[in-house]
Amino acid sequence: MSRRRLRGVLAGALGLALGTAALLAGAGTADADSATTATSGTVTLVARGNALTDASPFAQVSVNKACPANYRDALNVSVVVPDGRESLLASHLTGGAPYATAPVTADVPAATGNGTIVRSIATAFALVHVPVADGTYPIHVTCANADRTAFPEHPTFTGFIDISGVTWQVSSRPAPIATTVRLSASPANHVQVGQPFTLTAKVAAGVPGSVQFEADNGVTVVGAPVPVVNGTASIQPPVNTAVNVRSYIAVFTPADQLTYAQDYETLSYTFVDAPAVTVSDADGNALGDTPQLAPGQTVTVAAQGFRPADGEKVDVAVTNAYGILPALFPSTASDSAGSVANYALTLPRNICAGTHKVVLVGEQTLVAITFTFTTK
Repeated sequence: MSRRRLRGVLAGALGLALGTAALLAGAGTADADSATTATSGTVTLVARGNALTDASPFAQVSVNKACPANYRDALNVSVVVPDGRESLLASHLTGGAPYATAPVTADVPAATGNGTIVRSIATAFALVHVPVADGTYPIHVTCANADRTAFPEHPTFTGFIDISGVTWQVSSRPAPIATTVRLSASPANHVQVGQPFTLTAKVAAGVPGSVQFEADNGVTVVGAPVPVVNGTASIQPPVNTAVNVRSYIAVFTPADQLTYAQDYETLSYTFVDAPAVTVSDADGNALGDTPQLAPGQTVTVAAQGFRPADGEKVDVAVTNAYGILPALFPSTASDSAGSVANYALTLPRNICAGTHKVVLVGEQTLVAITFTFTTK
C-alpha cells in the first residue's frame, strides 16, 4: 500500500471516527489541478515579404529556448490584436520537431498544406473583426502537444512586428517582461452539479490588465474580460448541470502589451453528483439506516459523488474496527459517471462491537462518503 493511499484512508477514516472531518477538511483546501504556461525567451522572425496581404508572412520562426516537456510536437504562430485575442498566422509547424533543445527553429511553408495552415496578416485581423492599424503588435510562438485535450496548456514566447500602412516589418523591440497568473477555484477540487463556484486569477507584481476566463480548452468564453484589481480578478461562471471534468483557462492580458507579456494558466475542475451510498446484503436487499451487521458478513457497496470522466482512486475503510484503529480494504475506482458499483466488502471476523462507518474517500476530489452500521 502506498504512503499516499495510507495517509488518505487514515485521514478520512480516523477523522470520521473522531466524529469530525477536520483532517479531510484540512486536506481539501488545496486548489484544483492546474498548470502554468509562463515562458520567457527571445523570438526571431524571418520575413518572407513585407505586404500585409502576403499569404505566408514568415519564412522561419525560432526561439532561443526549448519548448517545455510535453509541449514539443508542434509550433503555432499568432498575432495578438489590441484586446489580447490571438489570431492564427501559422499552425502545426513540425519541421524541427520534437522541439526539445534550444534553439527551437521551424520553417514556415509558403502555402497551406500537409496539415499546416498559413494566413496573411490582413486575413488574421479580418478573422477576429479587428481593423488593421499602424502600430507594434505582439507575435506569439506557442509550443503545442498533438493532443490538446490531454495537454491544454499554452506555453508561449513573444516577439513583435511593426505595421505601417499596407506593409509590415519585424520589430527590433526587446522581448517583453514575463508575467505570472495563477488560477484557482472555490470550492477547491470540486463542486456538486447545480451549485455555484468561483474562478479567481491572481496576477503577480501588480501588473495592470485584465483576465479573460475560458472553458473547454478555450472553446467557450466565460463572460467579458475582468479587470485586475489589487492583483486579483474573479468570476462566477454558469453552474454546471452534468457530472464532468472541465478545463478552465485564465488569460491575463497586460494593459501595456509591449512591455509585459500575456500569461495563461489552465485548471482542471470536477463537477460531481451529490454524495449517496447504498449498502446491500448477500440477497441484494438494500440495508436501512444503521443496520446491525455480523462479524465476517459480506455486503455490497455502491456510491456516487466521486470524480467522473477518467475517474479517481477511491480508498475504503471501516472505522473503529480494532478499537480506535480502522480496517483498510483494497482501493477501487470511480467510473465515468463518478460512481462506485458492486464493491464487495467483508467485515473482519474480529471486528470490535460498537458503531462503525464504512468510509469511501476519493483521492483527487477528497469526497468522503460514509455508511453507519453497528456490530455486537
